[in-house]
Amino acid sequence: MKLKTKFLCLIAVLLAVSLGANLVWTSANKHAQMENELREQARALAQQMDAVWEFMVANQDRLAQVAFTEDGVYQGLHCAIAGRIIGQSFTMHSDYTTRFVNFNPRNKAGEPDGYEAAALSAFHDDASRADYYGFTDYEGRQVFRYVAPMTIEEACLQCHGEPAGELDVTGAPKEGWKMGDVGGAISIIMPLDVYQANERESIAQDVLFFAIMLAVCLVVVYVALTYLVTRPLGKIRSGVDEVSEGNLDVRLSYSESSQEMSSLTTAFNDMAHELADVYAGLEDEVADRTAQLQRANEVLEQQRRQLEAVNAQLVDENQYKSDFLSMVSHELRTPLTSIVAFADLLSKHRAGADENEAKALAGIEANSQALMLMINDILEMSRLDAGRVKLSLEVVDVGDVVGIVRATVGPLAAKEHLEFTSEVAPDVPLVRGDFDKLVHVLQNLCGNAVKFTPDGGTVHLKAAFHPASSKSVADEVWLTVADSGIGIDTADQERIFEKFVQVDSSSTRRYNGTGLGLAIVREYAEMHGGSVSVESELGQGASFVVRIPVSGPVSREAAEKDEKSDSGPSSEDLPKGEQS
Repeated sequence: MKLKTKFLCLIAVLLAVSLGANLVWTSANKHAQMENELREQARALAQQMDAVWEFMVANQDRLAQVAFTEDGVYQGLHCAIAGRIIGQSFTMHSDYTTRFVNFNPRNKAGEPDGYEAAALSAFHDDASRADYYGFTDYEGRQVFRYVAPMTIEEACLQCHGEPAGELDVTGAPKEGWKMGDVGGAISIIMPLDVYQANERESIAQDVLFFAIMLAVCLVVVYVALTYLVTRPLGKIRSGVDEVSEGNLDVRLSYSESSQEMSSLTTAFNDMAHELADVYAGLEDEVADRTAQLQRANEVLEQQRRQLEAVNAQLVDENQYKSDFLSMVSHELRTPLTSIVAFADLLSKHRAGADENEAKALAGIEANSQALMLMINDILEMSRLDAGRVKLSLEVVDVGDVVGIVRATVGPLAAKEHLEFTSEVAPDVPLVRGDFDKLVHVLQNLCGNAVKFTPDGGTVHLKAAFHPASSKSVADEVWLTVADSGIGIDTADQERIFEKFVQVDSSSTRRYNGTGLGLAIVREYAEMHGGSVSVESELGQGASFVVRIPVSGPVSREAAEKDEKSDSGPSSEDLPKGEQS
């Protein structure tokens, strides 16, 4: 929305609010003015009626001379009767209604209605009150009602004074009033039709005049806004457009509309001049920066080629290392196998050998087996590095895996005077994985637990099922190996899964090994789509947890879409021993 339109909308809203406020104020003012005018008219009329009444009272003696016949018979001519007849005559010749009312009138025509009764009560409660008036509805239309009190004077006591109940000249019982009592009230009812029409006409004229003045003001503001604001801003915008198109020689003429616009024009011209100066030297600077970038690109290209050469060299060296480890391990494995076989054969044929020979043979056999495990780890890691290790996926019973590991590690633990226990939860399902590699994972973890746990300690192997949750998007089987051994410091818990890393890597270390066991465990766990972690404190034992997805090494998205956890595997997927 343009600035001019916003200003016009704002001014229109302000004018509408002003017009509404003026209408409300004018209506209230006219209503109050009409009420004051009607009150004054009613007060004047009441005073006239009161003057007539006073005249009748003042001439009561003269009226009495004609009120009786020569025989003394009362003919009905009395001040109250004359006053009521005058009021009725006035009512007949105008739209006003004039009545004389009282709480206990001698004539039913003087009975007060609800409004008049309220006025009489107000006069009785407050003798100093001069009138009672207001707008109300009367016989289906809105009227202005005015009620003025009539106080008892001395001439009134002849017919209305004491003693109460005594008959007066008219034959009616006296009321027993005293001087100053409220004897009744003059009630004037004035219709509002003419006054309301005049009020509406007056309000319409005032509002029309105010609306015309507001419209004139709006036109004046619009013209002034166009000349003082929008037209100068339009010139500045045109200059900005030319600058954005590349014309830096544009200059604006100074505006005489206001000092602010002149200052803004001066600032624009200064900015355009500075941009022209900056642009004049920009091409040279761009050329210099372009040359610098070209030189930098040449340096980067040279460094890239050097990095590629170094990377190629590292790849070759890594391949050489893998080939060397594989070759050496393979060449060492052949004679080592012969040594193990000859040691086993010698121990069987020399059953009666002395104790020293038996210990020597046992040492040869034990060290040969340890060396064989190291060589196997090195060979396995070299195959993993070369990408030649693949999973042989099948449906695996975790209980069988735990049973084989228990049969292998149990005797080693007993030899080291350790308590080895295992547990498989009853809800552990069949998993899709590589049977041999899962056995290898648990053998490495349990072997480490036996190696790093002192005599009298414990090693516990547990398999449990963990269904999918917010922390795991797939059903998993957790394989936990916990021991009461020497523990692992927090600073070493991440790096122990790296290749050839041991917590104590000094030449005088107490525990032997290649540092590849945990690295192989992590590789196998990740190949299955799982993970491995450790929780430990130094001197408080360690707990390794391997998480294996039940559905096998599939992506997380596929695991979420594959909702087949309730259906078991088909007979084709079951191990041969479990097919019926």
